Amino acid sequence: MSKKAAGNEKLDAKQEAFDALKQPKPRSVIIDFMVFVGGVGSLIYVFNTIAPN
Repeated sequence: MSKKAAGNEKLDAKQEAFDALKQPKPRSVIIDFMVFVGGVGSLIYVFNTIAPN
């Protein structure tokens, strides 16, 4: 039983190493755009708040 468990641990380690070599998933364009729009909106709000009336 311990030999099987040790073999299983080796397989798990190999799988982790293989997963580390995979390329990460690409970033979502929609989420990036929403964050960008939020940042621009925040800047506009701050500039309008700072501006004298």
